[in-house]
Amino acid sequence: MNKLKYASLWLVILLFTMVTLPLSAQGPMKFNPAKFKADLQQFITIEACLTPHEAAAFFPLYDEMNNKQRVLYDKIRELKRMKPADEERCKKAIIEIDQLEIEIKQLQSNYHARFLGILSASKLYDVIKAESKFHRQAMRNAARPWR
Repeated sequence: MNKLKYASLWLVILLFTMVTLPLSAQGPMKFNPAKFKADLQQFITIEACLTPHEAAAFFPLYDEMNNKQRVLYDKIRELKRMKPADEERCKKAIIEIDQLEIEIKQLQSNYHARFLGILSASKLYDVIKAESKFHRQAMRNAARPWR
């Protein structure tokens, strides 16, 4: 009877090891920008009910806006990377960050006006909501350690 218990215990340990070892060997998942972009576009297309024609006209302009925003976000990130050594440089960095954030909002506003030439206001509203929802889900999924 004891031999059966020990054999069962070893079998369970062996199976557990065989199942968990490949998971730990994979290491952290790498971010794939192309997949992220494709997933985002698919999500927005479905959530906002874009037709193929609307999607074909909208996404090149949307990508253009995102590329311009990324440049501004990179500048902000660089300014925030290290605290300036003195009060005057800190003040200049704060003013520059504020100006860059205003530029981002102006850029969004300009592109939203252009998007309205392609999409109805209700569909653009749905696009904006879908983009936000997608990013929230992506952040939630990235925070999961078992992924």
